[in-house]
Amino acid sequence: MPAREEVLEKTPNEISKELFRKLEAAGVETFLERFAGQQPMCRFGLMGACCQRCLWGPCRIDPLNPKRQRGICGADLDLVVAGNLLRSLAAGCAAHGTHALQVVETILSCTAGEDMPFSLKGEERVRELARRFAVEEGDLHKQARTLAGILLGSIKGGNNGILQVIEHYAPQEQLDRWKELGILPRSAMEEVFEALHLTTLGSCSDWKQLLKQEMRTALAYCYGALFPACLGQEMLFGIPETFSVPVEVNYGVLGKNTVNVLIHGHSPVLAECLVEAAKSLELQGLAYEAGAEKILLAGACCTGNALLSRHGVPPVANILALELVLATGAVDALVLDMQCAIPGLEHVARCFGVEIITTYDGNRFPRDRHIPFSPREARSQAREICLLAMENFKKRRDKDIFIPPGKTRALAGWGVESFFRAFGGVEKLGQYLAEGKIKGLVSIGGCNSPKLPYEYEHVTLAKELIRYGALVFTTGCASYALLNAGLASPEAADLAPGGLKEVCLKHGLAPVIPLGACTDNSRLVQIYSRVAAAAKKKTSQMPYCHSGPAPGSEKNIGQGLTFLLHGVSVHQGFPGGIPVPVHRPVENRRYHDELKLEMSNVARFFAEGAFKKLGARVYGEPYPNMAAKTIQMHLHRQRLALGWGG
Repeated sequence: MPAREEVLEKTPNEISKELFRKLEAAGVETFLERFAGQQPMCRFGLMGACCQRCLWGPCRIDPLNPKRQRGICGADLDLVVAGNLLRSLAAGCAAHGTHALQVVETILSCTAGEDMPFSLKGEERVRELARRFAVEEGDLHKQARTLAGILLGSIKGGNNGILQVIEHYAPQEQLDRWKELGILPRSAMEEVFEALHLTTLGSCSDWKQLLKQEMRTALAYCYGALFPACLGQEMLFGIPETFSVPVEVNYGVLGKNTVNVLIHGHSPVLAECLVEAAKSLELQGLAYEAGAEKILLAGACCTGNALLSRHGVPPVANILALELVLATGAVDALVLDMQCAIPGLEHVARCFGVEIITTYDGNRFPRDRHIPFSPREARSQAREICLLAMENFKKRRDKDIFIPPGKTRALAGWGVESFFRAFGGVEKLGQYLAEGKIKGLVSIGGCNSPKLPYEYEHVTLAKELIRYGALVFTTGCASYALLNAGLASPEAADLAPGGLKEVCLKHGLAPVIPLGACTDNSRLVQIYSRVAAAAKKKTSQMPYCHSGPAPGSEKNIGQGLTFLLHGVSVHQGFPGGIPVPVHRPVENRRYHDELKLEMSNVARFFAEGAFKKLGARVYGEPYPNMAAKTIQMHLHRQRLALGWGG
């Protein structure tokens, strides 16, 4: 567990370091102080061996203590670990499912003939999905409404919705495996219900059955939450297209003389109206009258990623950096939709005079200004938010503003279509993989964790993979680390060996491709599947790997299992939600490095059993340099098995 000194030493972004120091000097509490106050952490909790699911406990299962082999109800280590894992997965599925639900319900409102501020900007996606799902040709709104009904069914049940999405997007060999294993889901809501049901007191006493529900719920997470959210947003707001010039990113994009609106959360529905409002001549004129040069929008977390992909809105802060960006004193409004807003933000916001504006009823702060999102009123709500930000700008103009200089550049606008178009087609990418110019495809996603030096794991791992010759994708909070480190810029190709560098220069790519929000991992599933199909291989045969270097949210569990179920092996940094084998010192050992490998049956499944059933496994490695070596060896083995050489 890192101390403050280690965090400051290893954090790769120099601007983050300056803001950490400013907060410390001002005596403002952040996650670093709160984390230190929680040490030492409970080892039972870290192992997933503490059960608090009923009122008989809590019970702590200790495999080394004969008196604590079982909980009061009789649950052993495997049952407790599997049950805790399933509940966390269900929470993550519910979170992404709620995001998807807001998007799909907005489409239904737009296509019901109501007077709405939204139009279907993604006609290309609507028509493509209509052909894919055999929806009758005709009126765009009618087609979109039928498609929204299918997506709604995948979230809530009905219309055979989730099976339709699975059958049209899942690789056939994986679909056959899932049918054989009996893990095809019904809908996101139904599998979350069942997950909670099976983990109540007196329900399921077989850890293997819980793991089966784990896999079923993970498929619901993918096809009943990720896909509806991503496809729905592409129907509403359009398919991302790459920008002709790189976008500036990092804290330095904020301006002392601009009205700075930081847009944060997960569902970009209202955020799209904010983009429109900020461009309006009326509001820009009012901002000028207030003494500002312009209204500047900046992004945080997954809403920020979505706005980067479609509009080139500069991303600034992930979940842990929000406290840092507020310390600049330059944020005139922090606009939250849903998720990823930690309670500690309010304390920092009060210290630096930042107004928190919440828009989702479930994501409130005690002293926020709440403007409940309404699809019909979204345009006027966006205008109201911009006006509030202008008023706050007037109040802070003469205050001490601390924006450390520093910007990096990033190539943005990536979706499935724009990515393959950059190569001139999926077959060309497959050719580069077979020739060894690209050694493999690796995705780095997930959250941040205070249990690791801030962003150090992400950046170190990505650089090592680029030096090896792997093309790296990134999504979610992890992408901010790589964007701010300049790894998504054209210049980062200089880190790559000859083959990958040649490909980047030829096709105008950076070695890191930011693909959007956490829900846009569905784009990665499509890319991995299509490249494998073009190469006439199974996804489990391909040189792919997914990495979550710093697991933080329950949503990260579903993310890792999504890739595992599609035959893509997963690296997980410590401490992660998915249990993995651990090394323990040998009793009466002669040398300090005499270790033995210990694991629960659940951990053994993810390390070994999953490979037999799914063709992929979970690797656990907390140190980024070693994690890079682990992933490189995995890619190397995959390439040798394909006859593609090391």
